[in-house]
Amino acid sequence: MSFPIPSAPLGDAATVHSPGKVRTRRVPARSMASIREHNHHLILEAASEVFAEKGYAGASTPEIAERAGVPKANLYYYFQSKENLYQRVLESVVEPFLQASELLRESDEPRVALAAYIRSKVRIAQERPRASRVFARELMHGASRLPGEHAEQLRAQVRRNIACLRSWIARGLLAPVDPHHLLLCIWAAAQSHVHFGWQMSTITGVTAPTEADYEKVVATLTQLVLQGTLPS
Repeated sequence: MSFPIPSAPLGDAATVHSPGKVRTRRVPARSMASIREHNHHLILEAASEVFAEKGYAGASTPEIAERAGVPKANLYYYFQSKENLYQRVLESVVEPFLQASELLRESDEPRVALAAYIRSKVRIAQERPRASRVFARELMHGASRLPGEHAEQLRAQVRRNIACLRSWIARGLLAPVDPHHLLLCIWAAAQSHVHFGWQMSTITGVTAPTEADYEKVVATLTQLVLQGTLPS
């Protein structure tokens, strides 16, 4: 779909029209940058919500712009296409995932590293629930729209994490568990609050998890993982 992309987002224009004359209003560069950053954030949040609800195919840029409260022209100015916008939503969780995975290092003590890793994974779900659901939906459908660069970064990071776990096991610092399934269990448990909201609310009776609820997730998951993997 083609759409005329304005040279500047609507609302940032410095030219003001009034009856009988046109005058130019100088907008401080800092103010314009703040406006653009704000609009950028609004669009990404709205896109995360719509993509999480309807998937890529079912989402439309007019609906995203409407939810963001900005003209559709602004959406195209910042992101050029629905495809680019979708990839930016995916990127908003790929980077935190990569940063969380860097917490598993062979040189670290497993008890400390695993606890930090679990907390980081839960925090991503807490702070980016809609984008996390978009990412999960994309993986469930084969990750065909996940940029190849990000897919390879994630694969490489997983390989490093598996190597780290194997190293700990070989050195007797970790029980001989399957490292692949250990990672999968942590990922699944850390994301369950945002991916399976109905099931979680049915079990816990909580429809809108608070900071305290997420702390319970961290504490419980950490206890289970450490007691099940650290040598006695």
